[in-house]
Order: sequence, then structure tokens, then C-alpha cells
Amino acid sequence: MKKNNRPFAKCPKCGELERTRLASLVLESMYPDQKASETDVLHISPENSLRINFQKNFKSYISADLHRKDVDQQFDIQKIPFSDESFDLVFASHVLEYPEDDRRAIGEIRRVLRKDGIAILPVPLIHKKTKDNQVRNPKNRMMHEPGLDFFDRYREFFSSVEIFGPESFDSKFNLHEYETSNLLPVCKV
Repeated sequence: MKKNNRPFAKCPKCGELERTRLASLVLESMYPDQKASETDVLHISPENSLRINFQKNFKSYISADLHRKDVDQQFDIQKIPFSDESFDLVFASHVLEYPEDDRRAIGEIRRVLRKDGIAILPVPLIHKKTKDNQVRNPKNRMMHEPGLDFFDRYREFFSSVEIFGPESFDSKFNLHEYETSNLLPVCKV
């Protein structure tokens, strides 16, 4: 199915975009059933199919967003209202381009992760080099227009950052790459 100018963006079976399908494959590879059943998850700006997976297969699940009402908690990602080391996994897709202080938000995500915790933090890759705006872009509402160098910000807070892309999985999963915009960084404490 087509989404904008991307002819294979939506899956004809589940209707999810390629970035969510990529995330599902990464989660399946990292969290076998036993490990998932022991994992506490914070899901910021939740995608519905991932929400269902987290609720069904993981130990505990909290969804969150700044504005949405269909979540468990509403908060600013720059001030996460949970104590240190509360979660094993934080998943926040296409979120970090919006806060005024993205590094503060990344620091908050790191703070609420337990030892050996993982944060999965994809952003839309718009430019070759990240552009930080002084005022919110009125068109896309972003404060940060990420480039590949945006992942270096994660390395300031996490011991390792592994990048997964369409080439990380078999082509049968139909994860077409559009100018490297479909990358999934997995950040480990």
C-alpha cells in the first residue's frame, strides 16, 4: 500500500508503516517470550500494534504522551514523572525531534532505565546533518530536524548504540529503505 510517495510503506496485511514493522522485528529478536515476560515497558507516543504486543507479552506496560488522551500517563518527556531505574525498556518512536531540549529528554529516558536497560529511539532522518531550530518549525512543529549525526547524541548517554535498518532483516519483510530514513537505534545502558 502507498503512503505519500512511498509505494510499499504500508503493509497490506497489518496496515503498519515500515518503521513499525522494523521495530516489531527488532523487538522479536531481542525479547523472546521469557525475557519479554520479565520486562517493564514505558512506551511514549504509542503505535497501536506495538501497544498490543507490549500489553500482551511484556511484564508491565505504561503508555505515555504529552497531548494524547488514549494513554496511561500524560507528561513532558523532558520531565518523566517516574523514579530512577523504573523500566527495562523505553520505546519512543519519532518523539525526540519535538522537545525544546532533546538532550534533557534523552537524559530523562536514560535515568528511568534500569541497569542493562534498553531505549529504542528512532527519529525521522530529514537532513544529512541535524538542524537544531531556535524556534519551533511552524510547518512540522519540530525543534530538531535530525540527520544521521543525531544518533551521536545517544552515545553521550548510553554505553552502546546499535543501528538496525531494512538490510538487517530478510527482504521478505518488505522493509524498503527511503534515503536511510528508516533506521532504528537501540541504545543500551
